[in-house]
Amino acid sequence: MDLKITRLSKVIAVLLVALYFVAFFLPESVDYVALIPGKTLPYVWNLATAGFLTLNPFKLGLEVVAVLLLTRLVEPVYGSKEFLKFLFVVDVSINLCVLIGVYVIFAVGKDTGDILYNKFAGFHGILAGLVVAVKQVMPEHEAKLFGFVKLTFKYLPLLFITITCGVAAGLQQYSYVPFLLLGTYNAWLYLRFFQQQPDSNHWGDSSDDFKFSGFFPPLLATVLDPLGFLCATVFRLRHPPAETKAPFAKAAQYTLPVDSADANRRRERGAKALEERLGMKKPSGEGEDVEAGAAPSGVAPASTVVIPTTSTATASS
Repeated sequence: MDLKITRLSKVIAVLLVALYFVAFFLPESVDYVALIPGKTLPYVWNLATAGFLTLNPFKLGLEVVAVLLLTRLVEPVYGSKEFLKFLFVVDVSINLCVLIGVYVIFAVGKDTGDILYNKFAGFHGILAGLVVAVKQVMPEHEAKLFGFVKLTFKYLPLLFITITCGVAAGLQQYSYVPFLLLGTYNAWLYLRFFQQQPDSNHWGDSSDDFKFSGFFPPLLATVLDPLGFLCATVFRLRHPPAETKAPFAKAAQYTLPVDSADANRRRERGAKALEERLGMKKPSGEGEDVEAGAAPSGVAPASTVVIPTTSTATASS
């Protein structure tokens, strides 16, 4: 397969490494780059720079690899300009929420100490947003990890949040958790309601694959769909018909209206970009089971992305 790394992902990786070494050799620079709520005024630029500052070398290595791999899946679909806009929105919104949260805790809490001068930084929040973007462009795709473990990208954000929050708690790095959760939620909020589609006048992604309950197993849909309906009402001013007496009881019936033509264009654009980047071929139809053949028309069948491992690479050579 043609596993090309995009130019923009290289720029982001270089930026992460450069900021790490600047902070390593000039420790005082952290005060101007990291998010320090008590110093955000006048240093307002730290709302944008804090998300790209990583102070742990091991974490930096993982983040560089992750951004190189994930960007090549998302950027071809979004385009470089929209992809940069997405990163900026997620980054600033995370830091702004943390800033507000810290001031609220300081105002209402007791024994908060010097919480206003704690340093917050890290790419993990933006990385969580990138995982959400991968879910949007490849919701039904599968990856084979180590040649036998299948992972559906539909639940990739849930898996990412579960693992990273668990590791953060285990290492007692509890300040990472808000960034991870906010990165996931803010990215979904922007992509679901505010991202402008390049080939239409529509805003957001109204597909069923990307509704809020789609991040979780189907058993939780009845509990989470009312929350998704509430977000649709607040952010898009969509209301159920007047004759509906219990909108929350029937929230699943009043999700954002889906434009099938727009959804098809998104699928075609995403499939074409992925085929060009990854050298993927459309399934020939051989080996499809009865259930796959019975899938409704207009829904693209799930394809499989095989992630080569060291063992498989050695065997092929």
